[in-house]
Order: sequence, then C-alpha cells, then structure tokens
Amino acid sequence: MFVARLLLVASLAAPIPTRGLGESRCITFPLENAATELQALQHTSQYQFGSNLWSAGFLLASETLEYAAPLLLDSGDDEAIHLAASTFADDIQRVTGQRPVLYNDSLPQSVDRAIVIGTRSSRLVQLLQDPGANDVHNGLSGMWEAYDCRVIQKPLASVQEALLIVGSDRRGTIYAMYTLSEQIGMSPFHFWSDSPVRRRQAVAFGRDKILAHGEPTVKYRGLFINDEHPAMWDWAQQRWKIPPQQPVFMPEFHKLWFEMMLRLKANYFWPAMHASMFSADGVYNSTDGSFPEPPSPGPNQILAQRMGIIMGTSHHEPMGRNKPEWDRAQRGAWDWKNNTAHLRDWWTYGAERAQGLETMFTLGMRGDGDEPLTGASKEQDILREVYGTSDISNIPQVWCMYKEIADYYADGMEIPDDVSILFSDDNWGNLMSVLPPSKSHKGGAGLYYHLDYVGLPRSYKWINTINLVKMWEQLSLARAFDTTQIWIANIGTLKPLELPTEFFLALAWDLDAWPTNSVRRFHEEWAEREFGWESAGEVGDIMLHYGSCVLRVQPDRFRAESVLAEWDKLVTRAGAVYSALDVDTKPAFFQQVYLLCMMQENLNRLHLAVGRSNLHAFQAKTAANRFAQEAIEAFHHDANLTDMIHGMLGRKWDHPTVICPKRKTNTGSMFDQAVRSKGQIHINYNYLLEPMKDSLPAISFVNPMVPARQGIPPHVREYGCTSYTRVTVENSYGAWPGDTPLNCPYKMRCPDPTLFAMDPYGVQTRWVDLGSSGPMDVQFSATCSHAWLRVSVQNGTILRDASTDMRLIVSVDWNKTGDFDRQGFVHISLSDGNQVNITVPIRTLRRFPPEFRGFVEGDGYVVMESGHFHRNLSVGSYAFQELKGYGRTLSGLEMFPMTDRNFSVGTGPHVAYDFWLHDYHATADITIQIGPSLNMFGPDKPLALGIQLDTRNPTTLLPVPVAPLGSDGDGAPPAIGALPVDWMRVVATEVRNVTMRLEDLCAGQHTLTLWGMTTGIVVERIWVDVGGIEERGYSYLGPPESYRN
Repeated sequence: MFVARLLLVASLAAPIPTRGLGESRCITFPLENAATELQALQHTSQYQFGSNLWSAGFLLASETLEYAAPLLLDSGDDEAIHLAASTFADDIQRVTGQRPVLYNDSLPQSVDRAIVIGTRSSRLVQLLQDPGANDVHNGLSGMWEAYDCRVIQKPLASVQEALLIVGSDRRGTIYAMYTLSEQIGMSPFHFWSDSPVRRRQAVAFGRDKILAHGEPTVKYRGLFINDEHPAMWDWAQQRWKIPPQQPVFMPEFHKLWFEMMLRLKANYFWPAMHASMFSADGVYNSTDGSFPEPPSPGPNQILAQRMGIIMGTSHHEPMGRNKPEWDRAQRGAWDWKNNTAHLRDWWTYGAERAQGLETMFTLGMRGDGDEPLTGASKEQDILREVYGTSDISNIPQVWCMYKEIADYYADGMEIPDDVSILFSDDNWGNLMSVLPPSKSHKGGAGLYYHLDYVGLPRSYKWINTINLVKMWEQLSLARAFDTTQIWIANIGTLKPLELPTEFFLALAWDLDAWPTNSVRRFHEEWAEREFGWESAGEVGDIMLHYGSCVLRVQPDRFRAESVLAEWDKLVTRAGAVYSALDVDTKPAFFQQVYLLCMMQENLNRLHLAVGRSNLHAFQAKTAANRFAQEAIEAFHHDANLTDMIHGMLGRKWDHPTVICPKRKTNTGSMFDQAVRSKGQIHINYNYLLEPMKDSLPAISFVNPMVPARQGIPPHVREYGCTSYTRVTVENSYGAWPGDTPLNCPYKMRCPDPTLFAMDPYGVQTRWVDLGSSGPMDVQFSATCSHAWLRVSVQNGTILRDASTDMRLIVSVDWNKTGDFDRQGFVHISLSDGNQVNITVPIRTLRRFPPEFRGFVEGDGYVVMESGHFHRNLSVGSYAFQELKGYGRTLSGLEMFPMTDRNFSVGTGPHVAYDFWLHDYHATADITIQIGPSLNMFGPDKPLALGIQLDTRNPTTLLPVPVAPLGSDGDGAPPAIGALPVDWMRVVATEVRNVTMRLEDLCAGQHTLTLWGMTTGIVVERIWVDVGGIEERGYSYLGPPESYRN
C-alpha cells in the first residue's frame, strides 16, 4: 500500500510552492519532488523513508504515513481559539487527508510530538519549559493581535518536540493558525471564490523557521457589506431556502463570512444594513413588532463574539442598532431634537444588548439613507450609564466624518478625545482628510474607504473597477499621517471584489510588507496561491494591466479601437491561462480573472458598437446595421456571461429568477445547463439609482435598399448626387460625397476632406474608410498624386451588404518628400460615378541635432509619460518615485517620503523632461495630468506642485480647487461635503487636468521641470500643446506618447 501510494504521487505533476501573501515561507512539502522520493525509496526501507520525512522539519501531517500531529489547547482559552483550531484541523485534513486530533490541557502518554496552541497568558503556554517558549511569552507581552510560531524541543513531559503557536490575545492566536493554513495551501476564499485545495502528501514546518508578526499597521481592520440588493440577498435567500420576508443573513451565512474575515486578518464588521437587523434577526418578533426584553443579543451577534469578531454598525447607525430596527419599531421621526425620549431609549437598548460582547459603538447621527441631519449626540452619556463608569475610554467608539459631517469637522467641530475619528474617502477612493500632524487625538483616526458605491455622480457596484496601485498610494498617505486606528472598506457584496478586498486588508495588516511598486508582486503571489505558480507571472501581469484599463471610463473617439484592442488582448491572454488550468482550478480563475476581462471587453464592445451604429447611420453607411446587430449580440452575450457565473458548480452562485433556454458555451461543461440569473444592473445605467433592468442604449438601423441622396442644395458638379459608397476620414464625423452637417462648419456646400497634416515625428498613418451605402456593388480605385504619398489599397470592390467595407491607410515616404512643406492628394474614384479628392498636407520639419536626447514635437504637440523623465534630483531623503501601474496609461510620479514637509517652489526635489520644438510658438498650453487626489490637509493647506520651463522662474500650481462643490454662497455647508468644485468631472474621468499657458517658446530644445512641494500629488502625463491637441479634439486619454530620440 505504501509503495502504491508513492507511485501515485510520482505520477502526478510536482505540486506548486505555497506561502501566505506577504509572509516568509515556513512551510515545506517534503514529498514535493515525488520522483526523487520514489528513487530514494528503492534504496531504503519504509521505516527509513519515514525517518526522512521526520527529518525534513516538524511534520504537521503526512498522507503517506497516515499521520497528523495532534493539537493541544488550553481549555481556559477563549472559545474563538477553539473554534479556529477545529477549522485549522479541517484545513490540514483538506490538504493531506489526515485530520489532527484535538486535546485540551494534556496529551496521552504515547504522544511525543504535538502542535501547542494558546495565548501567551494561557496556563498551558506558561508551563512550557523550552527557552524558546519563554522568548515567545516575553516578546508578545502587551501586544495587540501579534503572534509567534516556532518549533521547540521538550516543552512538556513526554513531548519531545512541538510546534508552538502563540498569540498575544485570542485573535493573534487565530491569525497564526490561519496564516499556517494559507501557507499549506488554503485560500481565504476557498468557499467564496471556490479556490482549489491542492492535495499534499506531507506538510512540515521548518525547524529553523520562525513565523512571527508584531502589532498590525491598523488596529481595527473592517469590512462593510453594503448595497446587498439584489445580488447577495437573492443568493443567500436561495442558498438557504429562506421564505420571502424573512431575514437571509443568519448564522449559516455569517459563519462562512467571519471565517473568511479572520483568514484575511480582519477583525471589525459592519453588517448589511438596508433590510437586515444583524443583532435582532432571529429574536425579533415579527408578529407584534417587539424586541426581546430585557435586551438580549440575537444569534448573529452571539456568533460574532464566539468567533472573535468586533461588531459595529455603519456610519449612520448609532449605538449598535441597524436602521431597519427603527423602521420596524415605528417610534416616530429619526430626529433627536423632536424625538429625544424615544431615541434615547432606543440607543440605550443597543448599548445594553451589546454588554459583554466586543463592540465598537458608532456615535453621531445622520439622516436615513445618508441624508444630512443635524442634531446633538448624547450617546456617550448612555454608555456611561449602561456600563456604570465615568471613564469610557476603554469602550471603542467611532464617529464617522462622512459627507456633510466632514465639513462640520473642517469648520472646527470638536470630537471627544476618547472617540476615534473616522475620516472618509470621497466614495471614489480619494482621501478627503487625514489626521492633521499638529493635532493629537487620543482616540486616533481612521478611514472609511469605498470599493463599491451608490451615489453621485454615478454608482459603481457591478464589477471590480479598483486600481490597486492607486489604493496603495492613498492608504500609504493615511498611514503616513497616523490615520491608522480604523480602516473599514465598503465592499458591496464582495463578489467580484475579492482581490481589492484582500489587498486592502493586507495593507491594513502590514503595509511595510508591501513597499513602493510591490503591487505586481502582490498580484503574482495572489495568483500563485489561487491558481498555481505556472501561471502566476502571466496572471499577475494581466491583473496589473486590468487595473489601468478599468480606470478608462470612456474611450475617446481617437482611442476607442486601441482601448478595445487592449481588452481583447487581456481576454485572449486570460483565455489561454484558463485553457491550461486543471478542472479544479478553472472555477476560481473564471470568477476572479477571466469573467472580469470578458465582461469588461464585451461592455466596451457594446458601447463602441452602439456609437458606431449611430454614427454610421448619420453618415448613411449600411454598416450601421452591422454594428447595431453587434450591439444587440453584445447585449445578449452580457446576459450569457452573467448566466455562466450563475450556472457553474451546480448553480452555487445562482439567484432565483426566470429560467432561460440552454445556451452553448465554449468555456467548459460546467456551464452547459439551463440558466436562470439575475445579475447586477450595469448597462444603460445613467443616473444615481439603478434601473430595474439592463437596457440597450439607442441604436440605429438604415434602409439598405436605397442609396444615399443629398437633401440640401449640391455643388454644380454634384448635380443629382446619389451615392452608393460613403467616404469617411480619420479626423471628421462627416461623410462624402455630398454634404452632411458635420462635413464643414458651414454644413453645406463643403469641400472634399482634408486630413490633419503629417510630419516625420507624429503618428505616421492616417485612415480613410470606404463603406457601402446602397443596393449596388461599387468598384473603387485609390491613386496618389505624388511618389512620396502611399495608400495601402489601390483598388477593390465595396459590396452592397457592407461586408467588404474597407479601411485605406495613408502614409508618407519621408525619404522622397524633400525639405519643404507641401500637400498631396489621394483620389478616390467610384464606379457609381462619384469621386472624392482627399488632401494630405505634410510638414517636413527641420532635423534636431543628432546629440539631442529627448521628446520631439510631432503633430503639433509633445506628450510625455511622467515616468520617462531625463533627470531625477533629490533633496535630502526627498525624491520623486515612479508608481508603476498607477493611472490610465503607464504610471505615476510622486514625491516621497510622505510627510507634511512643504517645500517652497524651486527648492525641493525635481524631475526634468527635455523636448524639442521645431518652430517658434507665441503660446503653448502645458497640461499636467495628475491623479484625482484631494486637499486632504484642509483648504488652508492645499496640495502644491511647481512647474518651470527652461530657466524661467518656477510657478506654483494649486491643482485642487478650494471652492467647494454644492456651496450656495451663503456660508451654508456644501451639500456633498468638503469636495472641490471640479469633483464630479474628476472622479468621472479619474484624472485632473491642470493647464497653464506659456508665451514665446522659441524653436529648439526646452526643459520642463516639475518641482516637488507637497506630498499627495501623483503626476501621470505631461502635454505640451502647440496647437495639435486642441485641433484634433483629443479628449480623454489624450494623444499617444511622443517620439523619443
């Protein structure tokens, strides 16, 4: 049997290495190279082979030896430790097939090796005799949620060796166990994302290894389930077969949820709040609308305490009570001033119900549904009465500075010193405030951060739209300014936000483990754990690029095709990885990577097809019908993709709704079944609250049985113009022959088209499209007027059904142009009797000196990625660093370290960019594209950046407006809190353009210098526009980067 088992091992592929993200690797797999072990077995006995296993490290378990080291716990330790230890034993069994036996306080005499688990204060740990145990005991003294794991010798009578797992407190002990679980191969998302568990023949802890962690970066690290309808609510209702009008988030749900949180090293939870009553569900009497008297916790609240979770309530639910409790009790208006007695009784009940349970009480008062509501807070008086003490500083309390409350704080509202201040981002991942360096606060400060949002300027809750590099940068700022008491993330319904959720908590746990430019490493380690080491590098790169692509909320007219091509490439790459994965790994990869790429690509394709159908209809092109049909197909494919996730794994992630016909897929048999799905609304979602159903935006069809006929007075030479083929060009929405309102400013009697001028250093091609416009096939010829002008296709046929619509590429042979500006023509002759003459101007431009190194003007502009500087000069420890993967194109540049140091313009660290202009320009617009950061230090300390051209005096830029959004000018608080007046546009485009006009730029070399002044500004790109950007109408992403010599 033993040899047969090992032969089976040898037949399998070598197992992949595993470790916890951000942790040093302490777990080994002695039989990882099974072929080598089999060879060794041929020369050794089974006994000797087993001895080799024991010598590989402290053996946790071995399927080969049918062994698992027992777990020894202290019966006096908290129940949460015992529950986690049982789950830890389950994990070992999942990985090795062998489940450890759990003992309390003592072991049988026959046991000589064990895993000893306990808090440093437990009697069991204090009895251990090994010097290493004393080191652990002393090292964890007085620490919060710290742990130490190491192998010790002869710690107890009859025990020769033990793996000691000790925490400074109950959660420290739990985190230690779950860190080891992760290292042996258990993903925190083994349930929530169906991450595979890879079987191991043996698992050992290295005898020379120590797995230890001190106090976390952030004390309270939380998750908030929000906007749970319809996705999570419907799923839970179906999974646990809960009747309508009954609570769906009960202990069965929360047990899985809390386990995931603890595996991710979270400790603080805001439960779903829109229809749930976390603490009352299960004990609330729906018949008479009453709550238990005396106040007693419901099963959810009890479970949280048993598992080690600190409970709270959301930013507008004070004193441990969910808003639906108030709605059901019908106690009058939610207004302290006019309903004081009822509200005081109400809050007292919440405080009494939470006694003896780890709870952080939310203080303050907001209106229902995040509406502003003024009023005084007396919650602290209630806490003093309920807990019978005047000193409540040891009772965790938090007041969230959210929306208009943040503005009150900025205006000087005092927060009690024993209350933690919870600042908020702007709902779009941009910090609004940090704890001022000059202002100490005993209760500390924290951050409420959004990965999901419903509100202005629009909601995002359908898919992962989070750039992890931006998250790292903003959370690093929070840490740098001591805003680390609490971090809590609004994660919507978790799926498909598993990756940013884990990264948020990883930074909260240990931000030092993830320094500058470590996001790629995080992606790769995450991919290795979830999907295997073979694809880790590729998947990490896919997701890093995904993070940039999702910030592009709208492809502009010049970049739409290239943006879609990037999504196509990601889908292709992800599909290749998916095809190579084993069947057990495919579901997790599909959910966390492949589906996201496919849905984003398809949605981009849908909107591009919608736009093309409408544009081509306006241009009288039959292709409008093809693109309208493509939009319809993309709309249905979107539903099919949603069906796929709901149909996999026996409909584990399904929602109840109408059954649809079985659809054919090419992604594997797990989807080949009837589908019934209700997904998150996301198509044609154009206002604050979500529509009731996805709907296809307006598309256009044209009548293909009639040609295009000009309906306005034509030129004489176009008398009776009827067109069966339409000619369109790159830089116009118009179409020829004939006139459209967009052919020229006069809208009628327009000349033939002229392309934008070409030069040797700009984009080297222009395009001309030929498309059918009626019920006749048309032959065409394309001829050039000069030898230096080239067109990619000289002749062909445009079929009436638009199936052969063609793009002609126009280019220039610069070796034949000579040294002066000129223009050529591409003549299009059509067999329907029409002709179009396209003008192609060129600028030959003078050559720059061969020794010049820098960017060269082309197409009337210079565009530079911020990371492509020529010089980076530091001042002391301050310097600009590139954040790879930040922003929408390549990277960002920010001054580090992050401190409150404010340099005068021209004195701080700086980066320089050299560029070449071919001619004199009376004016030039310099645009610095920066990330959407806010004046987090307050309006009196705005973010600042210096800019300097050549040797001119540097200028100070204050990129974030001080004027607030929503202010009515009479001194009243802004309606949306302390946000700048440009906020709506900035968060919608995920960039802030800061433009200044310079005069008298001579031809030749120039240097643009950016001077660091304050931290918090991330520069993405620099534009120098001498007419080309404005002329071309580049909008969202801007032009491609300029030529670099």
